[in-house]
Amino acid sequence: MIGRLQRDLSAGMRLIFALLVFLPYTLRLELLAPLPQLTIHRILIVIAFIFLIRNRTPDRQKWPIPNLGLIVLFGLSQVVSLLFGTDFVGGLKNCGNYAIETVLFYLLISEYLLAEGSLVRLLSSLCYGLAAVAVVATIEKYFRFDPVLLVSPEGGGSSLAATGDIAATYPHRILMGYAMAMGVPLSLALASYEKEAKARRIMYGITLLLIGAGYFSMSRGPWLGLLFAIIGVAVFCGKAARKKVLFLVALTAAVSVLRPGVRDTITNLCNSTFNSDSEKGNNYQYRWQMWTVAWDQIRLSPVHFLFGYGPNSTMHMDLSDFWHGQEGSQAGVIHMGHTSWDNNYACDLIELGVIGFLLKVILFLSVVKTLIDNWCESDNDYRILEGGIVVACLVFMYSMSNVYIFAPQLYYMFWTLVAAGSNFSRVLARQEAKEAALELADSAEPMAGAASLAEGEATI
Repeated sequence: MIGRLQRDLSAGMRLIFALLVFLPYTLRLELLAPLPQLTIHRILIVIAFIFLIRNRTPDRQKWPIPNLGLIVLFGLSQVVSLLFGTDFVGGLKNCGNYAIETVLFYLLISEYLLAEGSLVRLLSSLCYGLAAVAVVATIEKYFRFDPVLLVSPEGGGSSLAATGDIAATYPHRILMGYAMAMGVPLSLALASYEKEAKARRIMYGITLLLIGAGYFSMSRGPWLGLLFAIIGVAVFCGKAARKKVLFLVALTAAVSVLRPGVRDTITNLCNSTFNSDSEKGNNYQYRWQMWTVAWDQIRLSPVHFLFGYGPNSTMHMDLSDFWHGQEGSQAGVIHMGHTSWDNNYACDLIELGVIGFLLKVILFLSVVKTLIDNWCESDNDYRILEGGIVVACLVFMYSMSNVYIFAPQLYYMFWTLVAAGSNFSRVLARQEAKEAALELADSAEPMAGAASLAEGEATI
């Protein structure tokens, strides 16, 4: 009975993880304006918590949760900034989002790892969810149809018909591209780790699917993130992964030769980045200028310097004077909303001030240190999985330097990986103990059967 409950728990949670990175945030139940949105993701988190509480056993192993204190402290810094902020209602919603989508979700993942410690299954569920996103992106690309429209009038949040952008179930093509870039190191790690040939082929097929969908994003940031991911896999995931990376490099070279259009598209976009006369060049410089804008704004008063203007404050700031007269896509900007603040770190600086910004930097550095420490302590086989987690998390942190992350799917994936990678050594110890107990039980069954047979013969 206990074994069946554990299997139900594992299967149900894996499905939820896959849906969290796949489903669009536009799927939600509309509530009254002051209330937070009841999105499909939050409903799934509540279901997952109920599922865990109903199925957890009293004698379950307990361990400290790495970096939880810093995660909570960063959340408190947002509350303090809210008190001095310029948009109390919007900032309060942002604080509530952080409490649910980060703190509560991080506790959920940690509790799941206590109950079911299979990292392979956890990472596989994320890869399958991302593969579903890539399939939707592929359908959009070749059939010019958004399948998400079948379940949501808003689609994935980006209008395919109006802009031609391929965003699948994500609210923007760049965010979709980064999701694909984060998924590549996970699928490559699993393709190198899996013992069965079928499982390896499936994960390598998912890798190719994710790379293709990442290309469809037509964005330089995700492409560079994908390049970092592949290099990171070669560095962190061992010899078996490096062989697969070499094949990907050869395949990319072959596609560039056979499909000149693909090569020209990539080359032209990359070259335009450093051309100050082009729109793409202006966009690139604009992301760097965000730091100057944020610094100039918080220096206007000591309170704003320390605590910023509060969460969600950039939504209503009029910063158009900083870009007055510039050519390119930013020329018509009147109010710089948060969805156009294409540097999440600079946005944190202006919204949360120096204190909140530094706390976020400390949190991320602590996460990286924890993940690297677990990678160093793992043996060669398990190091492949931890290496994939490390690289995916680094890609997410890089992405925040050139885009504002307003896709909850990316946060769910990031914090799932942080929780799994930070508890890596403990999860492995639990998994090995469970396997040893199963082997002992299997060996005990024949002995019990032999004892029963001997008892029967003695009775005869």
